[in-house]
Parts: sequence; structure tokens; C-alpha cells
Amino acid sequence: MDDQTAPKLGDDEACATAIARMGQLDRELAVIEAAKAEAVERASVLAEKSAEPHIAERAKLFEAVKIYCVENRDRLTDGGRRKTAPFTTGEAAWRLGRQRINIDSTLKEKIIALLKKRGLSDLVKTKEDIDVTALGKAKDKVKGIKGITFVPPAEDFSVSPITAELVERS
Repeated sequence: MDDQTAPKLGDDEACATAIARMGQLDRELAVIEAAKAEAVERASVLAEKSAEPHIAERAKLFEAVKIYCVENRDRLTDGGRRKTAPFTTGEAAWRLGRQRINIDSTLKEKIIALLKKRGLSDLVKTKEDIDVTALGKAKDKVKGIKGITFVPPAEDFSVSPITAELVERS
């Protein structure tokens, strides 16, 4: 169908025919999707296989550059005054990562209590939120509160063509 407007169906038979055609189109689309997935998989495997030697060589070169730069760090960074070592073809850099904090989950409640006891409540997160599930059940109680709006559910329409699964053969 070239036209983007929906055809007018005159009777139940025409509607049934349209649903049957939708089922046929779904099956044809499934075949197209399967062919596409197979082509993507083949291309992906080929690309990954082609990339393997490049990835391996790059990893070796990275390690060699790192070893060289670590051995010559003092000279390359002017005694630690710079974080970057410039080369004619690029640069190597040292960056300090972010500090990580690990909280022992078995002691979490005790740590929270201790922080509060020491007057460090500002280091403890307290999150309050509105329970929308409870709001839905208490509609009459919250009626008239500004900012709360109950939106009626939208009705969805669907068409489900009959599909027949293939029977497994022995």
C-alpha cells in the first residue's frame, strides 16, 4: 500500500482479511529480521577476527611505552612538576584517580549510628519520597492537595493475528 492513509474496511470479512494480511506481513518481517541478524553476526565475527592482531599489538606497544615512561618519569615530567610527557607523535600522562571509599556492609548500620552520635548527621543521606502506590489507594484522603493529579488510565488498542507454531518433528 503506497498511500499512508488507512483503507476503509466495509465489513467483518474485510477486517478479517486485513488482520490476516498483518499476520503475513509480521511473518515476512520476522524472516527479514532473522536475515539481518545473521548478516550482522557474520560481519561482527569477521571484524572482531580482523581486529585481534591489531588489539594484541597495541596492548604490547602500550605496555612497552608505559615501562619506558615509568623508567624515565623523573626526566619526562621535569622532576614531577608536570603530569604529561610530550612526544612528537603524542603524549603520555599520569593522572591520579578518584579516592574510593568502601563501607563494610555488615557494619553499615553501626557506622550510621556512630556518625549521628558524633554529630556528623550531615554525612548521612536521608531520602524521603512520596509513595505513589499508597496515594492511588488513598485518593479520597488527598483530594484537593495542589500538585497531585490523578490521570485516568489510557486505553490501548491492539491487533493480534493468529499465529501457528511449527510442530516439532521426530
